[in-house]
Amino acid sequence: MIRPRRLLIPTLLAMATLVPPGAPAGAAPAGTVTANLFLRNFTLPAGGPAVEEELSFFLSSDRPGWADEVTISVDTASVAAVADVEVEPAQPEVTCRTTGPVTRCTVPGPQQVLKLPETGSFSLFTIPSVTMRLTAKPGSVPGDAGTLTVTAKADDGPATTENARVRIGAGVNLTAIDPRPRTVAPGGSVALRPQVRNTGSRGVEGLVLTLAGAALADTDFGNCAYEDDGGAVCTFDATLAAGRTYQTSQPFTVRIPSDAAAGSEARTDAQWLTLAEWQDWEDSLGGPSTGRQGAGPDLDLIEVPSARAAQVPQADTDADDNGSSSTVTVTGRRRADVVAVGAMVTGRPGEARRIEVGLVNRGPGTLRYPPFGNNLPFVFVTMPPGLSVLRADARCSALFAEDPPGPPPSAAAGGSGSGPLEYACTPQSLRLRPGQRLTFAFTVQPGRAAADAEGAVEVLMDDVAAIDRKPANNRAAIALRLGGQGGGLPVTGTTAATIAAEGLGLLLAGATVLAALRRRRRP
Repeated sequence: MIRPRRLLIPTLLAMATLVPPGAPAGAAPAGTVTANLFLRNFTLPAGGPAVEEELSFFLSSDRPGWADEVTISVDTASVAAVADVEVEPAQPEVTCRTTGPVTRCTVPGPQQVLKLPETGSFSLFTIPSVTMRLTAKPGSVPGDAGTLTVTAKADDGPATTENARVRIGAGVNLTAIDPRPRTVAPGGSVALRPQVRNTGSRGVEGLVLTLAGAALADTDFGNCAYEDDGGAVCTFDATLAAGRTYQTSQPFTVRIPSDAAAGSEARTDAQWLTLAEWQDWEDSLGGPSTGRQGAGPDLDLIEVPSARAAQVPQADTDADDNGSSSTVTVTGRRRADVVAVGAMVTGRPGEARRIEVGLVNRGPGTLRYPPFGNNLPFVFVTMPPGLSVLRADARCSALFAEDPPGPPPSAAAGGSGSGPLEYACTPQSLRLRPGQRLTFAFTVQPGRAAADAEGAVEVLMDDVAAIDRKPANNRAAIALRLGGQGGGLPVTGTTAATIAAEGLGLLLAGATVLAALRRRRRP
Protein backbone atom coordinates (compact mmCIF):
# COMPACT_ATOMS: atom_id res chain seq x y z
CA MET A 1 0.00 0.00 0.00
CA ILE A 2 1.02 3.63 -0.43
CA ARG A 3 2.90 5.12 2.49
CA PRO A 4 1.02 8.37 3.23
CA ARG A 5 3.86 10.13 5.02
CA ARG A 6 5.88 9.67 1.85
CA LEU A 7 3.02 10.52 -0.51
CA LEU A 8 0.01 12.34 0.88
CA ILE A 9 1.30 14.21 3.90
CA PRO A 10 3.78 16.16 1.71
CA THR A 11 0.79 16.96 -0.48
CA LEU A 12 -1.05 18.30 2.52
CA LEU A 13 2.00 20.39 3.41
CA ALA A 14 2.21 21.72 -0.12
CA MET A 15 -1.32 23.07 0.21
CA ALA A 16 -1.16 23.81 3.92
CA THR A 17 1.90 25.92 4.70
CA LEU A 18 0.66 28.72 2.52
CA VAL A 19 1.13 32.31 3.66
CA PRO A 20 0.93 35.66 1.90
CA PRO A 21 4.03 36.34 -0.25
CA GLY A 22 6.35 38.68 1.57
CA ALA A 23 4.31 38.53 4.79
CA PRO A 24 7.04 37.17 7.07
CA ALA A 25 9.68 39.58 5.79
CA GLY A 26 7.26 42.50 5.47
CA ALA A 27 6.34 42.32 9.15
CA ALA A 28 9.98 42.68 10.24
CA PRO A 29 12.45 45.56 9.95
CA ALA A 30 14.32 45.91 6.67
CA GLY A 31 17.07 43.36 6.37
CA THR A 32 15.67 41.08 9.11
CA VAL A 33 15.78 37.39 8.22
CA THR A 34 12.75 35.31 9.20
CA ALA A 35 13.01 31.56 9.71
CA ASN A 36 9.76 30.02 8.46
CA LEU A 37 8.67 26.56 9.62
CA PHE A 38 5.46 24.55 9.87
CA LEU A 39 4.47 22.63 13.00
CA ARG A 40 1.25 20.62 13.10
CA ASN A 41 -0.78 19.25 16.02
CA PHE A 42 -0.51 15.59 17.07
CA THR A 43 -2.80 12.90 18.46
CA LEU A 44 -0.68 10.03 19.82
CA PRO A 45 -2.02 6.50 20.34
CA ALA A 46 -2.10 5.49 24.01
CA GLY A 47 0.46 2.75 24.51
CA GLY A 48 2.36 3.62 21.32
CA PRO A 49 3.81 3.31 18.79
CA ALA A 50 5.83 6.49 18.24
CA VAL A 51 4.83 9.18 15.74
CA GLU A 52 7.77 10.57 13.74
CA GLU A 53 7.82 14.10 12.31
CA GLU A 54 10.50 15.93 10.30
CA LEU A 55 11.02 19.67 10.60
CA SER A 56 12.21 21.86 7.73
CA PHE A 57 12.59 25.60 7.33
CA PHE A 58 13.16 28.28 4.75
CA LEU A 59 14.57 31.78 5.27
CA SER A 60 13.01 34.97 3.92
CA SER A 61 13.72 38.68 4.03
CA ASP A 62 13.08 41.87 2.06
CA ARG A 63 16.24 41.14 0.07
CA PRO A 64 18.01 37.90 -0.94
CA GLY A 65 21.21 36.86 0.76
CA TRP A 66 22.81 34.26 3.00
CA ALA A 67 22.79 33.26 6.68
CA ASP A 68 25.71 31.70 8.53
CA GLU A 69 23.59 29.26 10.55
CA VAL A 70 20.06 28.42 11.66
CA THR A 71 19.10 27.34 15.18
CA ILE A 72 16.01 25.18 15.85
CA SER A 73 14.94 24.72 19.49
CA VAL A 74 12.39 22.16 20.68
CA ASP A 75 10.94 22.82 24.17
CA THR A 76 9.13 19.83 25.73
CA ALA A 77 8.50 21.32 29.20
CA SER A 78 4.75 21.71 28.68
CA VAL A 79 4.25 18.29 27.11
CA ALA A 80 6.46 16.15 29.34
CA ALA A 81 3.53 14.93 31.46
CA VAL A 82 1.79 13.26 28.50
CA ALA A 83 4.48 12.42 25.92
CA ASP A 84 8.16 11.62 25.50
CA VAL A 85 9.82 13.58 22.68
CA GLU A 86 13.14 12.56 21.16
CA VAL A 87 14.93 15.11 18.94
CA GLU A 88 17.80 14.21 16.65
CA PRO A 89 19.50 15.53 13.50
CA ALA A 90 17.94 14.61 10.16
CA GLN A 91 21.19 15.42 8.30
CA PRO A 92 24.83 14.58 9.17
CA GLU A 93 25.91 18.22 9.29
CA VAL A 94 23.23 19.15 11.87
CA THR A 95 24.24 19.01 15.56
CA CYS A 96 21.81 18.79 18.49
CA ARG A 97 22.35 19.34 22.20
CA THR A 98 19.82 18.82 25.02
CA THR A 99 19.74 20.86 28.22
CA GLY A 100 16.82 20.05 30.50
CA PRO A 101 13.57 20.09 28.48
CA VAL A 102 15.10 22.02 25.55
CA THR A 103 16.98 20.53 22.60
CA ARG A 104 18.84 23.02 20.40
CA CYS A 105 19.93 21.98 16.92
CA THR A 106 22.34 23.98 14.78
CA VAL A 107 22.17 23.86 10.99
CA PRO A 108 25.42 25.26 9.55
CA GLY A 109 25.46 27.68 6.63
CA PRO A 110 25.64 29.19 4.27
CA GLN A 111 21.82 29.00 4.12
CA GLN A 112 20.07 30.87 1.33
CA VAL A 113 17.74 33.75 2.26
CA LEU A 114 14.90 34.27 -0.22
CA LYS A 115 12.97 37.37 -1.15
CA LEU A 116 9.33 36.35 -1.50
CA PRO A 117 7.37 37.71 -4.49
CA GLU A 118 4.93 40.55 -3.96
CA THR A 119 2.22 38.77 -5.94
CA GLY A 120 1.57 35.33 -7.37
CA SER A 121 2.92 32.10 -5.94
CA PHE A 122 6.17 30.90 -4.48
CA SER A 123 7.27 27.34 -3.78
CA LEU A 124 10.44 25.42 -3.07
CA PHE A 125 11.73 22.07 -1.88
CA THR A 126 13.54 21.93 1.44
CA ILE A 127 15.55 19.20 3.12
CA PRO A 128 14.42 18.10 6.63
CA SER A 129 16.84 19.29 9.32
CA VAL A 130 15.45 17.84 12.56
CA THR A 131 13.51 14.65 13.32
CA MET A 132 11.10 14.47 16.27
CA ARG A 133 9.82 11.14 17.64
CA LEU A 134 6.77 11.51 19.91
CA THR A 135 5.46 8.67 22.09
CA ALA A 136 2.56 8.65 24.56
CA LYS A 137 3.89 8.50 28.12
CA PRO A 138 3.17 5.27 30.00
CA GLY A 139 0.01 5.76 32.06
CA SER A 140 -1.38 8.55 29.88
CA VAL A 141 -5.02 8.12 28.81
CA PRO A 142 -7.13 9.42 25.89
CA GLY A 143 -7.89 13.09 26.41
CA ASP A 144 -4.61 13.99 28.14
CA ALA A 145 -2.91 16.92 26.37
CA GLY A 146 0.12 19.19 26.44
CA THR A 147 1.92 21.78 24.30
CA LEU A 148 5.11 21.39 22.27
CA THR A 149 7.00 24.59 21.40
CA VAL A 150 9.47 24.93 18.51
CA THR A 151 11.45 28.08 17.69
CA ALA A 152 13.74 28.83 14.76
CA LYS A 153 16.07 31.71 14.01
CA ALA A 154 18.82 32.63 11.57
CA ASP A 155 22.06 33.98 13.05
CA ASP A 156 21.19 36.65 15.64
CA GLY A 157 17.81 37.47 14.11
CA PRO A 158 14.44 37.24 15.85
CA ALA A 159 13.05 33.83 16.77
CA THR A 160 9.92 32.47 15.10
CA THR A 161 7.84 30.40 17.53
CA GLU A 162 5.27 27.71 16.71
CA ASN A 163 3.17 25.76 19.22
CA ALA A 164 1.60 22.35 18.67
CA ARG A 165 -1.09 20.65 20.73
CA VAL A 166 -0.12 17.10 21.65
CA ARG A 167 -2.96 14.91 22.94
CA ILE A 168 -3.48 11.23 23.65
CA GLY A 169 -6.03 9.17 21.71
CA ALA A 170 -7.39 5.64 21.76
CA GLY A 171 -5.36 3.46 19.40
CA VAL A 172 -7.08 2.34 16.18
CA ASN A 173 -5.75 1.10 12.85
CA LEU A 174 -7.09 2.10 9.42
CA THR A 175 -5.63 0.43 6.33
CA ALA A 176 -6.29 1.64 2.78
CA ILE A 177 -6.96 -1.04 0.17
CA ASP A 178 -4.78 -0.76 -2.92
CA PRO A 179 -6.91 -0.63 -6.10
CA ARG A 180 -5.83 -2.36 -9.27
CA PRO A 181 -4.39 -0.19 -12.09
CA ARG A 182 -6.88 0.63 -14.84
CA THR A 183 -6.58 1.50 -18.53
CA VAL A 184 -8.96 3.55 -20.64
CA ALA A 185 -9.10 4.83 -24.22
CA PRO A 186 -9.00 8.59 -24.95
CA GLY A 187 -12.45 10.07 -24.31
CA GLY A 188 -13.42 7.28 -21.89
CA SER A 189 -13.98 7.25 -18.13
CA VAL A 190 -13.32 5.02 -15.11
CA ALA A 191 -15.29 4.79 -11.84
CA LEU A 192 -13.25 4.61 -8.62
CA ARG A 193 -14.56 3.63 -5.17
CA PRO A 194 -11.89 4.01 -2.46
CA GLN A 195 -11.82 1.23 0.17
CA VAL A 196 -10.59 1.11 3.77
CA ARG A 197 -10.29 -1.70 6.33
CA ASN A 198 -10.43 -1.43 10.10
CA THR A 199 -7.50 -3.72 10.89
CA GLY A 200 -7.51 -2.89 14.61
CA SER A 201 -9.41 -4.43 17.50
CA ARG A 202 -11.49 -1.34 18.30
CA GLY A 203 -14.31 0.26 16.29
CA VAL A 204 -13.39 3.47 14.47
CA GLU A 205 -15.97 6.14 15.28
CA GLY A 206 -16.05 8.43 12.27
CA LEU A 207 -13.31 9.15 9.75
CA VAL A 208 -12.23 11.50 6.97
CA LEU A 209 -11.27 10.73 3.36
CA THR A 210 -8.99 13.19 1.54
CA LEU A 211 -8.72 12.97 -2.25
CA ALA A 212 -6.20 14.62 -4.55
CA GLY A 213 -6.01 14.08 -8.29
CA ALA A 214 -8.35 13.62 -11.19
CA ALA A 215 -11.22 11.59 -9.77
CA LEU A 216 -13.80 14.23 -8.86
CA ALA A 217 -15.72 14.73 -12.10
CA ASP A 218 -19.50 15.21 -11.76
CA THR A 219 -19.66 14.71 -7.97
CA ASP A 220 -21.42 17.00 -5.50
CA PHE A 221 -21.74 15.00 -2.27
CA GLY A 222 -23.16 16.92 0.67
CA ASN A 223 -20.56 15.70 3.18
CA CYS A 224 -17.61 16.61 0.92
CA ALA A 225 -15.82 19.97 0.64
CA TYR A 226 -14.38 20.67 -2.82
CA GLU A 227 -11.23 22.74 -3.27
CA ASP A 228 -10.40 25.00 -6.22
CA ASP A 229 -7.40 22.83 -7.11
CA GLY A 230 -9.60 19.76 -7.59
CA GLY A 231 -9.11 18.14 -4.18
CA ALA A 232 -11.89 17.08 -1.84
CA VAL A 233 -12.37 16.23 1.84
CA CYS A 234 -15.27 13.92 2.78
CA THR A 235 -16.36 13.38 6.41
CA PHE A 236 -18.22 10.25 7.56
CA ASP A 237 -19.98 9.74 10.91
CA ALA A 238 -20.24 5.97 10.52
CA THR A 239 -18.63 3.50 12.91
CA LEU A 240 -16.32 0.98 11.24
CA ALA A 241 -16.42 -2.38 12.96
CA ALA A 242 -13.13 -4.11 13.74
CA GLY A 243 -11.95 -6.47 11.00
CA ARG A 244 -14.39 -5.13 8.37
CA THR A 245 -13.75 -3.50 4.99
CA TYR A 246 -15.76 -0.57 3.62
CA GLN A 247 -16.01 1.38 0.37
CA THR A 248 -17.75 4.56 -0.76
CA SER A 249 -21.41 4.06 -1.65
CA GLN A 250 -20.99 6.00 -4.91
CA PRO A 251 -18.00 6.24 -7.25
CA PHE A 252 -15.73 9.11 -8.16
CA THR A 253 -15.20 9.35 -11.90
CA VAL A 254 -12.00 9.86 -13.89
CA ARG A 255 -12.78 11.32 -17.32
CA ILE A 256 -10.08 11.24 -19.99
CA PRO A 257 -9.90 13.99 -22.69
CA SER A 258 -10.31 12.70 -26.22
CA ASP A 259 -6.95 14.15 -27.32
CA ALA A 260 -4.93 12.74 -24.39
CA ALA A 261 -1.53 11.33 -25.32
CA ALA A 262 -1.16 7.56 -25.11
CA GLY A 263 0.73 6.49 -22.00
CA SER A 264 -0.59 9.41 -19.91
CA GLU A 265 -1.33 8.50 -16.31
CA ALA A 266 -4.05 10.08 -14.18
CA ARG A 267 -3.46 9.30 -10.51
CA THR A 268 -5.89 9.83 -7.65
CA ASP A 269 -4.43 9.72 -4.14
CA ALA A 270 -6.69 8.82 -1.22
CA GLN A 271 -5.92 8.99 2.49
CA TRP A 272 -8.06 7.95 5.46
CA LEU A 273 -7.74 9.76 8.80
CA THR A 274 -9.49 9.53 12.15
CA LEU A 275 -11.63 12.53 13.07
CA ALA A 276 -9.10 13.56 15.72
CA GLU A 277 -6.18 13.42 13.30
CA TRP A 278 -8.07 15.46 10.71
CA GLN A 279 -8.92 18.01 13.41
CA ASP A 280 -5.19 18.23 14.16
CA TRP A 281 -4.54 19.24 10.55
CA GLU A 282 -7.46 21.71 10.42
CA ASP A 283 -6.44 23.43 13.65
CA SER A 284 -2.82 23.66 12.47
CA LEU A 285 -3.96 25.28 9.22
CA GLY A 286 -6.15 27.93 10.82
CA GLY A 287 -9.61 26.36 10.92
CA PRO A 288 -12.07 24.47 8.72
CA SER A 289 -11.67 24.25 4.97
CA THR A 290 -12.87 27.18 2.89
CA GLY A 291 -13.67 24.90 -0.05
CA ARG A 292 -17.12 24.72 -1.62
CA GLN A 293 -19.47 22.46 0.33
CA GLY A 294 -21.29 19.89 -1.79
CA ALA A 295 -25.05 20.37 -2.24
CA GLY A 296 -26.15 16.84 -3.15
CA PRO A 297 -26.92 13.74 -1.06
CA ASP A 298 -24.28 12.57 1.37
CA LEU A 299 -21.71 10.00 0.35
CA ASP A 300 -21.89 6.92 2.59
CA LEU A 301 -19.59 4.07 3.50
CA ILE A 302 -20.91 0.55 2.90
CA GLU A 303 -19.40 -2.74 3.98
CA VAL A 304 -17.83 -4.79 1.24
CA PRO A 305 -19.84 -8.06 1.24
CA SER A 306 -16.82 -10.29 0.67
CA ALA A 307 -14.82 -8.71 3.51
CA ARG A 308 -13.64 -10.75 6.50
CA ALA A 309 -15.51 -10.67 9.15
CA ALA A 310 -18.41 6.95 23.56
CA GLN A 311 -16.57 9.74 21.54
CA VAL A 312 -12.92 10.05 22.60
CA PRO A 313 -9.95 11.10 20.43
CA GLN A 314 -8.61 8.24 18.35
CA ALA A 315 -5.11 7.90 16.91
CA ASP A 316 -3.93 5.49 14.24
CA THR A 317 -1.30 3.08 15.52
CA ASP A 318 0.09 2.55 11.99
CA ALA A 319 -0.27 5.72 9.93
CA ASP A 320 1.99 4.37 7.18
CA ASP A 321 -0.76 2.30 5.55
CA ASN A 322 -3.61 4.83 5.34
CA GLY A 323 -3.01 5.96 1.77
CA SER A 324 -3.74 4.41 -1.60
CA SER A 325 -3.28 5.55 -5.18
CA SER A 326 -5.50 4.75 -8.18
CA THR A 327 -3.75 4.92 -11.55
CA VAL A 328 -5.58 5.16 -14.88
CA THR A 329 -3.41 4.85 -18.01
CA VAL A 330 -4.49 6.11 -21.45
CA THR A 331 -4.25 3.47 -24.17
CA GLY A 332 -3.67 3.82 -27.94
CA ARG A 333 -0.79 4.85 -30.19
CA ARG A 334 -1.11 8.64 -30.18
CA ARG A 335 1.94 9.47 -28.08
CA ALA A 336 3.54 12.91 -27.97
CA ASP A 337 6.99 13.87 -29.30
CA VAL A 338 8.74 16.31 -26.97
CA VAL A 339 11.52 18.25 -28.73
CA ALA A 340 13.90 20.57 -26.86
CA VAL A 341 14.22 24.16 -28.13
CA GLY A 342 17.55 25.92 -27.58
CA ALA A 343 18.84 29.31 -28.67
CA MET A 344 21.80 31.12 -30.23
CA VAL A 345 23.13 34.20 -28.45
CA THR A 346 25.12 36.53 -30.70
CA GLY A 347 26.37 40.09 -30.39
CA ARG A 348 29.18 41.77 -28.49
CA PRO A 349 30.32 41.36 -24.87
CA GLY A 350 28.26 43.53 -22.53
CA GLU A 351 25.12 43.56 -24.74
CA ALA A 352 21.95 42.24 -23.11
CA ARG A 353 19.89 39.75 -25.12
CA ARG A 354 16.54 38.07 -24.52
CA ILE A 355 16.26 34.39 -25.36
CA GLU A 356 13.46 31.85 -25.06
CA VAL A 357 14.21 28.17 -24.52
CA GLY A 358 12.01 25.20 -23.76
CA LEU A 359 10.23 22.60 -25.84
CA VAL A 360 7.73 21.99 -28.65
CA ASN A 361 5.22 19.15 -28.84
CA ARG A 362 5.24 17.52 -32.26
CA GLY A 363 2.28 15.33 -31.31
CA PRO A 364 0.07 13.70 -32.22
CA GLY A 365 -1.00 13.42 -28.55
CA THR A 366 -1.75 16.47 -26.40
CA LEU A 367 0.16 16.98 -23.14
CA ARG A 368 -2.03 17.93 -20.16
CA TYR A 369 -1.09 18.62 -16.55
CA PRO A 370 -3.21 18.21 -14.56
CA PRO A 371 -4.63 15.55 -14.59
CA PHE A 372 -1.74 13.54 -16.03
CA GLY A 373 1.22 13.62 -13.66
CA ASN A 374 3.66 12.16 -16.20
CA ASN A 375 2.80 14.89 -18.75
CA LEU A 376 4.62 17.60 -16.77
CA PRO A 377 8.01 18.43 -18.32
CA PHE A 378 11.03 19.46 -16.26
CA VAL A 379 13.31 21.71 -18.29
CA PHE A 380 16.93 22.01 -17.14
CA VAL A 381 18.82 25.00 -18.54
CA THR A 382 22.62 25.27 -18.42
CA MET A 383 23.95 28.62 -19.65
CA PRO A 384 27.25 28.75 -21.58
CA PRO A 385 30.30 29.78 -19.52
CA GLY A 386 30.79 33.53 -19.65
CA LEU A 387 27.06 34.27 -20.06
CA SER A 388 25.40 35.92 -17.06
CA VAL A 389 21.65 35.98 -16.40
CA LEU A 390 20.16 39.43 -15.75
CA ARG A 391 16.57 38.16 -15.44
CA ALA A 392 15.19 34.63 -15.29
CA ASP A 393 11.67 33.44 -16.05
CA ALA A 394 9.51 33.40 -12.90
CA ARG A 395 8.84 29.70 -13.47
CA CYS A 396 12.55 28.88 -13.21
CA SER A 397 14.65 28.35 -10.09
CA ALA A 398 18.43 28.56 -9.89
CA LEU A 399 19.98 25.22 -8.97
CA PHE A 400 23.15 26.65 -7.48
CA ALA A 401 24.35 29.69 -5.59
CA GLU A 402 25.19 31.91 -8.55
CA ASP A 403 21.66 33.35 -8.61
CA PRO A 404 21.40 35.27 -6.39
CA PRO A 405 25.15 35.86 -5.95
CA GLY A 406 26.62 33.26 -3.65
CA PRO A 407 28.22 33.75 -0.24
CA PRO A 408 31.78 35.01 0.05
CA PRO A 409 34.37 32.50 -1.23
CA SER A 410 35.62 31.89 2.31
CA ALA A 411 32.16 30.63 3.29
CA ALA A 412 31.50 28.50 0.24
CA ALA A 413 32.77 25.01 -0.37
CA GLY A 414 35.64 25.17 -2.83
CA GLY A 415 35.49 28.94 -3.11
CA SER A 416 36.77 29.09 -6.68
CA GLY A 417 35.05 30.21 -9.84
CA SER A 418 31.35 30.52 -10.58
CA GLY A 419 30.87 28.04 -13.46
CA PRO A 420 27.82 27.85 -15.71
CA LEU A 421 24.45 29.00 -14.37
CA GLU A 422 21.90 26.20 -14.13
CA TYR A 423 18.12 26.47 -13.79
CA ALA A 424 15.20 24.10 -13.38
CA CYS A 425 12.02 25.29 -15.08
CA THR A 426 8.49 23.89 -14.99
CA PRO A 427 4.98 25.32 -15.39
CA GLN A 428 2.26 25.07 -12.74
CA SER A 429 -0.15 23.71 -15.34
CA LEU A 430 0.09 22.68 -18.96
CA ARG A 431 -2.03 22.07 -22.05
CA LEU A 432 0.25 21.65 -25.04
CA ARG A 433 -1.36 20.60 -28.32
CA PRO A 434 0.64 19.33 -31.32
CA GLY A 435 2.69 22.18 -32.77
CA GLN A 436 2.53 24.34 -29.63
CA ARG A 437 5.58 25.50 -27.65
CA LEU A 438 6.36 25.92 -23.98
CA THR A 439 9.18 28.42 -23.54
CA PHE A 440 10.94 30.20 -20.70
CA ALA A 441 12.43 33.68 -21.18
CA PHE A 442 15.89 34.78 -19.98
CA THR A 443 17.66 38.10 -20.31
CA VAL A 444 21.36 37.30 -20.66
CA GLN A 445 24.62 39.21 -21.09
CA PRO A 446 28.04 37.97 -22.28
CA GLY A 447 30.89 39.03 -19.98
CA ARG A 448 33.84 41.07 -21.17
CA ALA A 449 36.10 38.02 -21.18
CA ALA A 450 33.50 35.67 -22.69
CA ALA A 451 34.38 33.43 -25.62
CA ASP A 452 32.31 31.25 -27.92
CA ALA A 453 30.81 28.45 -25.84
CA GLU A 454 27.79 26.20 -25.51
CA GLY A 455 25.24 25.40 -22.85
CA ALA A 456 22.21 23.16 -23.09
CA VAL A 457 18.48 22.74 -22.65
CA GLU A 458 17.37 19.27 -21.53
CA VAL A 459 13.75 18.17 -21.14
CA LEU A 460 12.99 15.39 -18.68
CA MET A 461 9.66 13.59 -18.48
CA ASP A 462 8.53 11.18 -15.80
CA ASP A 463 8.29 7.75 -17.51
CA VAL A 464 9.62 9.25 -20.75
CA ALA A 465 9.39 5.93 -22.60
CA ALA A 466 5.61 5.83 -22.10
CA ILE A 467 4.96 9.44 -23.18
CA ASP A 468 7.66 10.52 -25.62
CA ARG A 469 7.94 8.60 -28.88
CA LYS A 470 11.38 10.06 -29.68
CA PRO A 471 13.45 10.86 -26.56
CA ALA A 472 16.61 11.37 -28.65
CA ASN A 473 15.61 14.97 -29.43
CA ASN A 474 15.08 16.06 -25.81
CA ARG A 475 18.33 18.03 -25.66
CA ALA A 476 19.24 21.24 -27.49
CA ALA A 477 22.16 23.64 -27.43
CA ILE A 478 22.37 27.20 -26.14
CA ALA A 479 25.18 28.57 -28.33
CA LEU A 480 27.14 31.71 -27.48
CA ARG A 481 28.60 33.18 -30.66
CA LEU A 482 30.23 36.58 -30.19
CA GLY A 483 30.55 39.22 -32.88
CA GLY A 484 27.15 38.57 -34.51
CA GLN A 485 23.93 40.63 -34.63
CA GLY A 486 21.31 39.63 -32.03
CA GLY A 487 20.13 36.22 -30.93
CA GLY A 488 17.21 33.93 -30.34
CA LEU A 489 17.43 31.30 -33.12
CA PRO A 490 16.40 27.84 -31.88
CA VAL A 491 19.00 25.10 -31.96
CA THR A 492 18.08 21.42 -31.46
CA GLY A 493 20.28 18.44 -30.77
CA THR A 494 20.39 14.93 -29.33
CA THR A 495 19.79 13.93 -25.75
CA ALA A 496 22.65 13.52 -23.30
CA ALA A 497 20.41 11.78 -20.74
CA THR A 498 22.53 13.16 -17.93
CA ILE A 499 19.77 12.84 -15.36
CA ALA A 500 17.40 9.85 -15.28
CA ALA A 501 13.71 10.56 -14.86
CA GLU A 502 13.62 7.96 -12.08
CA GLY A 503 16.22 9.91 -10.17
CA LEU A 504 14.17 13.06 -10.53
CA GLY A 505 11.11 11.30 -9.18
CA LEU A 506 13.03 10.06 -6.13
CA LEU A 507 14.35 13.55 -5.50
CA LEU A 508 10.86 15.07 -5.54
CA ALA A 509 9.28 12.25 -3.53
CA GLY A 510 11.96 12.41 -0.86
CA ALA A 511 11.76 16.15 -0.31
CA THR A 512 9.46 17.97 2.06
CA VAL A 513 7.41 20.56 0.24
CA LEU A 514 7.07 23.99 1.77
CA ALA A 515 5.17 26.72 -0.06
CA ALA A 516 4.27 30.36 0.47
CA LEU A 517 1.24 31.62 -1.47
CA ARG A 518 -1.29 34.42 -1.20
CA ARG A 519 -3.75 32.59 1.05
CA ARG A 520 -4.05 29.47 3.17
CA ARG A 521 -5.74 26.52 1.55
CA ARG A 522 -6.67 23.02 2.65
CA PRO A 523 -6.18 19.51 1.28
